[in-house]
Amino acid sequence: MDQEIDHQRINTICQMILEMAEGNFAYRIPRTAKDDELEALAVLVNWMAEEMKESVFHSGYINPHHSYQYVAESTFMVDSKFIIKDFSVHVPDLLGYTSNELTESDFTALLAKESVALFKTVWNDVVENKSNSSVISLGLVSVEKLIISAPCAISKLCGSTDIMITFFSANSTGSIEKIAGPREILTVEERKISNYLDLKSTQAVYDFILANMDSALPTLKELSRIFGTNEYKLKNGFKHVFKTTIQQFYNNERLKRAQLLIQYTKIPLKTIAIMAGFSTYPNFSRAFKIKFRYSPSDLERQPTVG
Repeated sequence: MDQEIDHQRINTICQMILEMAEGNFAYRIPRTAKDDELEALAVLVNWMAEEMKESVFHSGYINPHHSYQYVAESTFMVDSKFIIKDFSVHVPDLLGYTSNELTESDFTALLAKESVALFKTVWNDVVENKSNSSVISLGLVSVEKLIISAPCAISKLCGSTDIMITFFSANSTGSIEKIAGPREILTVEERKISNYLDLKSTQAVYDFILANMDSALPTLKELSRIFGTNEYKLKNGFKHVFKTTIQQFYNNERLKRAQLLIQYTKIPLKTIAIMAGFSTYPNFSRAFKIKFRYSPSDLERQPTVG
């Protein structure tokens, strides 16, 4: 049993990495109660996905791919012989099968090969009342033979031998609009944004700051002139998208870089303070402590390699 579960955990981690390679940073590996290397790896991969999502999606607004903002519940009602009796409206869209193809079919035929044994083991535990419900990660195979790995809740219904199986999967806004229909009415906030927010200029300023961290930050007026916009658009647009001002963003990024330099180099703290744009070490130390809640000297410095 443990080997089967560990094998499934490894597959889930691999699937997570593939999802990230496809640009889906919304999926997370379900945590378990175990305290082992696989659990540590799952935590690290989840953390990496979160960091990449923040970096690529820029707080969920500027998005070069899709906005994975919704979670679709795909539910199956299955009898004691694993025959599908009913399912939610999201299931055909998720897997690509027609309703007729799914009805009265064998649920295990939809599972990835490595998920079948684990599913049956957990199924037996639920049926035999060893647990009222169980949450595991299973792989579903779509009509295109693609594996969709997602957290799955298996629950027994009161007064029935049927089992409810619910998958939770991230959907892009495009998929949701296909189901619910396109939204034609903008909110008041969205209309306001469309009037003053030049996303292209805001994106360019964001990238410019990250690429020029060693230089002094130009004034708002200078940035507006460089990127062909006006101060009002740039100031309000940047704050709306990134939830911070341009100056605060610049300062925070410099402090984060300083934190890495302290932790992974032997550069003297006073030199790092100057590199971070502070004229004196006390000013740097004060800002650092406000940001990270500890002083630069409190951070353990890792030994360098070589």
